[in-house]
Amino acid sequence: MKPHVNRQPPAILRMTKLKSWSAVATSGGHTWRTLPVPHADPDKQHLNEDWRDVASPAALRDAIGGRLALVTATTAKSPVLCVEYLITARAESFKEQGGETDAPAYFRDAQAFLEARHGAANVVAVNVQNDESAPHLVVYVVPLVERPARTIRKSVFAGGRDENGKLKRVTKQIHQPAEVVLSADHYNGTPAKLSSLQTAFAEEVATKHRLARGLELSAASHTTNKQHHEALARALAGHIDLTAAELERRGRLWSKETPEEQAARLSELIRDHYAPVIACAASAVHDRRRANEMEETARRHQERYKAAARELAAFTEGLSDAQQSEVKQAASQLRRESEERKRWEAEQARQQREEAEREQKREALRERERLERRERALVERLKSASPLAFAGANEATRRECWGLLASRDDLAQAFELMSASPYFDSAGHLTDVGHRAVLSATDPAAGKPPGPRERSEATLQNTPPTGPKGPNM
Repeated sequence: MKPHVNRQPPAILRMTKLKSWSAVATSGGHTWRTLPVPHADPDKQHLNEDWRDVASPAALRDAIGGRLALVTATTAKSPVLCVEYLITARAESFKEQGGETDAPAYFRDAQAFLEARHGAANVVAVNVQNDESAPHLVVYVVPLVERPARTIRKSVFAGGRDENGKLKRVTKQIHQPAEVVLSADHYNGTPAKLSSLQTAFAEEVATKHRLARGLELSAASHTTNKQHHEALARALAGHIDLTAAELERRGRLWSKETPEEQAARLSELIRDHYAPVIACAASAVHDRRRANEMEETARRHQERYKAAARELAAFTEGLSDAQQSEVKQAASQLRRESEERKRWEAEQARQQREEAEREQKREALRERERLERRERALVERLKSASPLAFAGANEATRRECWGLLASRDDLAQAFELMSASPYFDSAGHLTDVGHRAVLSATDPAAGKPPGPRERSEATLQNTPPTGPKGPNM
């Protein structure tokens, strides 16, 4: 029987640590195309999308800075400011190229996976790039870790020496307060964590979209578009160019072309003719490296297989065939249980993500309903509010209400009343007359600005208090 071969194309998940603001700026310039991106199609740039409010390198820096302001402790002298995740697959995997993977759905699940891993608030930017040969998802994450208060045990010097002449040490319990640290290593600091990341992504995201995990223990490294294009440029730069001196006119036949024109024409002809050969030669070094990497990957798998076989042989040595069969059956059962456990955990994680998304939608709906109730309350009070009462409202409420007055047809009469009043300018700000009127209405005897209590009693009669429940007028 031939072994089963997984023919599903691999999912691609790469991670880059951005350790400096210059690295953040360079990455942001590439993502939002403020820097040259030769392999991107400028005519398709309008198809790119941002799934967060961040839509420029400057906005990315501000968003990262906002999260970094929460840090109370660091785990390294030069910590990683941000982690950039790139998620994609081969071009032929996507439906646009005849594949089975729907890019938006794949990217939505990938975004939810990273939000569950790092916390949605730490995912500061999400960009979908549709101007390349294959769609890409770029996600920027600030690797914050919240550590609860805890007690740790630490060995310290106690002074003096013991009977063996060694410095005395004692173990102390030290209380560590809750803290927020910046630590990319907490998530992806070891090869085991990186391998676990790839496995979890494949199980929770990739398999749902007809994609598979990449080869484990792979020795392959990624060849970027930049490296490939630089190789081509070096090859082309070193290719043959004819000079005018080599084609100077001799004999009786005189060409209508000048030597310079003839040299340029022949050079262009030669470059066009040999371009495919040059491209193959330029990429040959990468092909050789790729073959060496695959050979190393195969060697690693073979070594792991041999080690497992040795362990199994040592474990089953001296057992009868029936006993060895029982051991193999037990191992198969454990493997099935482990796989079922992983599937169950993946399903639980999926359900938790879906519940978190539903709760976010419910919270957004509640917030929208609250704002709509507040707007309705403002509108009802504005219909009957006097210019003096409106002038006495706090500035934030007055600015909000002025926008309603200017935009709603059912407040046209109230807007005309306020616009005709000498208390306000055309933008709704209080004029000097308005300030004096409010001052006079709230404290006419003292002729000085009243306190909060007096102002409230004088200007907010028959009106709800300021804040989410109603206007201060």
